[in-house]
Amino acid sequence: MRVLTWNLERRKIHAPYGKLATQHLFSYSPDIMAITETRVSFPLNEGHTVWAQRPKGHYDEDERKVLLWSKTPWTQIDEIGDADLPEARFISGVTKTNLGEVRVVGICIPYHMANVVHGTKDKKAWEQHIRFLDLLPSILKRYNRPVIIAGDYNQRYPRVRYGNRLAALKMEQAFTDYDIVTKGVIEGMSRQAIDHIAIDKKLRAGLIWGWPNVVDEARLSDHDGSGCDFSLQRAV
Repeated sequence: MRVLTWNLERRKIHAPYGKLATQHLFSYSPDIMAITETRVSFPLNEGHTVWAQRPKGHYDEDERKVLLWSKTPWTQIDEIGDADLPEARFISGVTKTNLGEVRVVGICIPYHMANVVHGTKDKKAWEQHIRFLDLLPSILKRYNRPVIIAGDYNQRYPRVRYGNRLAALKMEQAFTDYDIVTKGVIEGMSRQAIDHIAIDKKLRAGLIWGWPNVVDEARLSDHDGSGCDFSLQRAV
């Protein structure tokens, strides 16, 4: 089972760089994708998509903070997660794969300056980011099938020298029962990514790799992307 995640920086999907970005994603032959800062016009390519709620504020009608794509249909869809989560940054559903049914959680954790100098302008730096991480564990505890959490974590992991200590601690606590398989500098990358994939103990990671935001001299995003192949964990 192959899972990809990438932030597309609000690219218009039918514009030249938007087309190149989505073509690059599908060139990896994914089974599942969690795509952030994208649009509901994201190509199906015979797959199926579900989207987070439309964000409030200065966004185009078709923009979404996160969507999930799968080769097979989605069921048990949850657009909320928790009513107290920072809005429009969560989508979850169950999809069938060659490993059986998996629960996929797509997230776009607020960046550290969310609603500080733009938007509502009533938050402190890291406040929205930390709030999201505080609420996430109670949501994840509802799920008992293999679980994948993918998307824009807006934080390098493990913490880099200039990273926020409290935010790093909250990240570690939120994912205590999960393995962030894209941690550190992964194959194909020269730096740590902030677009991550995490799994529970029912899954085992195989090939883990990433790609830079500049592909064939075209700047397709402000984020690097991440991918991983998974199998089921064998019982010991």
